[in-house]
Amino acid sequence: MSFSARVPVPEPEPPVAPFAPGTPVVLRSIRNRPSAAPAPSFAVAGTVVVDSAELSVVATTEGSGMARRAGRRDGPRGRQVAPLDWDGTHQVTSWRGPTVIRVHRGGENWSIWRWHDGETWVGDWYGNLECPWQRSPIGFDTQDWDLDVVGTGTPGTDSWRVEYKDDDELEFMVQVGAAPASEAERIREQGRVLHAAFTRGSWPLDADWTAWLPAADVGPTPLPAGWRDLDPRSTHGG
Repeated sequence: MSFSARVPVPEPEPPVAPFAPGTPVVLRSIRNRPSAAPAPSFAVAGTVVVDSAELSVVATTEGSGMARRAGRRDGPRGRQVAPLDWDGTHQVTSWRGPTVIRVHRGGENWSIWRWHDGETWVGDWYGNLECPWQRSPIGFDTQDWDLDVVGTGTPGTDSWRVEYKDDDELEFMVQVGAAPASEAERIREQGRVLHAAFTRGSWPLDADWTAWLPAADVGPTPLPAGWRDLDPRSTHGG
């Protein structure tokens, strides 16, 4: 099964405390694999802006470390590495483009992203469907669910438009046997909840996002040592 309702690795014991603002972290998407242990399928470094039991905000500036699954690409638009064939290796690269701010409210099945070029907000509003974030000793773990919700224009005005993105990639996972149809439907149900929240312009779309911009002197964040390691004992608690 490719998708999980929760991150498919145990939480560290004792639990990791919230990170202080300015802490460098890595946000990882942990992928289930049918014949091997779960592994990070995507990782991107960033800097903590806010972290508490209720809210986590991470900023990733251009040039920050990033890694994605390596291997033969397949599926719609050729963007996905064949999910049943992935051997656990990665292509290590860096984040390109404006700074991205990721906002996650504790327990929700998504994070909301916006981009800032140093002067103004640019691009669309992006709702990334995923497992609730789980703290690791080096950052946050989640699991990307392929389906997204995108808003264009200004929330609460006649310009505001909301649509789904990458439902065909989710369906591809079902067609190749990487996920059961029941899991895809569970994810689509969460997508409908998020789509409705976008349509209403609910929090955090109506929040003051300027409060979540990183300090001007925050530069690129490298991937930390051990970013591939999912064993919490190796970096936390002995």
